Amino acid sequence: MDIAERLQDLRKKAGYSQEQVAEMLGISRQAVSKWESGQGKPDIENIIKLTEVYSVSADYILLGSEKEVTVSVEKKRELSHEYKKAIAIIAIIAATAIVTVLFIAALGLLARLGI
Repeated sequence: MDIAERLQDLRKKAGYSQEQVAEMLGISRQAVSKWESGQGKPDIENIIKLTEVYSVSADYILLGSEKEVTVSVEKKRELSHEYKKAIAIIAIIAATAIVTVLFIAALGLLARLGI
């Protein structure tokens, strides 16, 4: 089925006359007739309007098929068990170092105060 046949088929399934489609698009009935007889093709602006009139995609009007849109989403990488373990050990060491520094600073402050 070519674009001319699809346009005619869509119009008939929607229950519109060529005159009605022409009115909706703001063009002449003869233009619609030319599209449906294969003597001309709609421009991009009219294809967009036709997608709204017939509730189909431009792919369907132009190609006769709905292209399935797939978005590739990269799979989230899982951290290996060893890597998670190493991060945990580093976090424990860092926390221990911070606590030690704070403890030493507190002891120094207490010593200065004479307590």
